[in-house]
Amino acid sequence: MALPEHVQKKRDELVASVIKDIQEGKPFFWNSGHFGKRPRNLLLSTKGKDQFYRGINSVGLDLAAKAHGFTDSRWGTYEQAILAGGNVKKGEHGTPIEYWQYTKDLLEKNPSTGKMEPVYRTNQDTGQIEKVQVTLERPIVRTYFVFNASQMEGIPPEHEITIDENDRSEYMENMIKNSESKIFFDQTSENYYSPPLDEIHVMDRKDFKTLDAFYATLAHEIAHSTGAEHRLNRTTLQNHDGFGGENYAKEELRAELASMFIQQEYGVKFDESHYRNHVAYLQSWAEVLKKDPNELFRAASDAEKAAEYIKAHMLELGMEKIRDRQEAQGVAINQEALKQMEERRMNRKPYPTKEKSRYRSKSYVPRKSAPSPKERLKEEMSKKQGMSRGLKL
Repeated sequence: MALPEHVQKKRDELVASVIKDIQEGKPFFWNSGHFGKRPRNLLLSTKGKDQFYRGINSVGLDLAAKAHGFTDSRWGTYEQAILAGGNVKKGEHGTPIEYWQYTKDLLEKNPSTGKMEPVYRTNQDTGQIEKVQVTLERPIVRTYFVFNASQMEGIPPEHEITIDENDRSEYMENMIKNSESKIFFDQTSENYYSPPLDEIHVMDRKDFKTLDAFYATLAHEIAHSTGAEHRLNRTTLQNHDGFGGENYAKEELRAELASMFIQQEYGVKFDESHYRNHVAYLQSWAEVLKKDPNELFRAASDAEKAAEYIKAHMLELGMEKIRDRQEAQGVAINQEALKQMEERRMNRKPYPTKEKSRYRSKSYVPRKSAPSPKERLKEEMSKKQGMSRGLKL
């Protein structure tokens, strides 16, 4: 089914603008639009610093967060919770992490005290005095138990809430409600669609900087889901070659363009900064365009199909009731406007009474001039005749 001319025109203009900006290589800087972070140290976060857990610890904490529904990225030991000004809630259980120590302080005997003490030297690169480290023949492995900030009390929120609920879009909320892929709001730092499970996993809306960023992310992930075999069976999704692969990049182009089409058509904020953020994201996957400049046109074609699928099966599903209500509200608003106009008319001040005034209404009757002597005599005679008739028996 062909799109309305004005919608197609807007989409064509958008794609042309994106292609032009990417080809010109403008320096765009992508903003994820959310506050999400990988598992990190609680105590350092309170000082404005980030120390992320790595390797097996990062994976283990991610799995624990999903299993228990933790939505905070900060983790710390019992002692760190206290130092951060809080406490671990009673009955909570910690998650084990491993600490591998590969070096230790170099110790030498102090002649003055006779004790073994660390050796300090000046770092030639930084100029700082540091302890001298020596590599261990075998690393020392220690196990600690850490708790998620969600398991603590007295800890300040991870970030301020910046979304404005007044920006809610009934169409976008309807799209999310009717998503054919089940949506889980269980992430702390990433958002993704899982093709094998046909599931969408994203961060909670409060972890986004704006509702527009939240809607843009959901539209992007739902666009990925339209490529499933039982939907549009999109080649770029089915022939998945892993993060960074060529097909992966092509699929990202399609999902992001589809998200842009949806936002542009349904009133999600699409100002210059919002546009630049989208283009910056597309630019990060535009390496495939160097091999084939026409790829973006094919991506736009697939993105239109994805956007139309979302509109028909999710976004506008059941929206007739909402439109009927909006139209009814419009009638009510018009009736109220008519009522206000009538009240203003009834309370309107009288027009000026000067005969020559150009503001006179048609119903205005000018005041009579003084009667002539002949007219006064005629009026006197008429009154006397009337009085005599009134007294006749």
